[in-house]
Amino acid sequence: MFISLKLRKKTLLCILAAVIAIVTAAMSLRAVAEESSEKQGKCVPIIMYHSIIKDESRTGEYVITPIELEKDIIYLKNNGYTPVFINDLIRYVKYGGELPKKPVILTFDDGTYNYKTYLLPLLKKYNFKATVSIVGSYTDAACEEAEPNPAYSYLDWQDISELRDSGLVEICNHSYDMHNLDGRRGVSQLDGETYEDYRRIFLNDTTKVQNLCNEYCGFKPNVYTYPFGIHCESARRLVKNMGFEASLGVEEKVNYIVKGDESCLYNLNRYNRSGLDSSLLIRVDRYFRK
Repeated sequence: MFISLKLRKKTLLCILAAVIAIVTAAMSLRAVAEESSEKQGKCVPIIMYHSIIKDESRTGEYVITPIELEKDIIYLKNNGYTPVFINDLIRYVKYGGELPKKPVILTFDDGTYNYKTYLLPLLKKYNFKATVSIVGSYTDAACEEAEPNPAYSYLDWQDISELRDSGLVEICNHSYDMHNLDGRRGVSQLDGETYEDYRRIFLNDTTKVQNLCNEYCGFKPNVYTYPFGIHCESARRLVKNMGFEASLGVEEKVNYIVKGDESCLYNLNRYNRSGLDSSLLIRVDRYFRK
């Protein structure tokens, strides 16, 4: 009887040791997998919006209604996404910051006045973040409007300060007057244009926005958004040389953000949220779950 109990005790101890070994090995493998995943990059989808207009008849490729935008925010919250800024990516890559498990970035281009009318209240309601890119010439023109209209007006400098001061919005440089397709396409370099001539034009345009932001709002953007997503080697070089820590493109892919790899912060990919496609976030989320 004594020998039987002794053998049973020994058997239980062996089983317990085996279980501990299995659990330890599983934890080790999980840690290795997480470390490997981190080295490959943190998956960060960026969604690109443009105008937000209440009139449903104006919904289009670059126009969404406030109701649809609110549905997007609710979907992201319900599916475990945490909104972050481009600057959160910069801190993660360059300065030892951290990112949540499922980060997402909502960007809003061109600086339309309806961002103040419809976007900001939704950000406050759901404690969400947004990245707004402004075109300097549009902003200057908006300062002349006595009664801005959310259907067609743009933010003025006071509006931009209000959005940024909320703590829920970061502001990016979207050029001063290169947001057009007449002659030069966005910030592309013209055929036969020397680098020095191009450099002068690009620097003058970009610096003008930086100076205006500093003069009227007390800050200088550190992120550049390429107009129409068009860029060239000269533009990419100048963006970095001017001290911008990140830039936004328009290629529709997920981003992989890697600590210590500053190159992953430039020409960040973005999915266009068309007002005609309400399934975009579902498709992006499905990709995230792979």
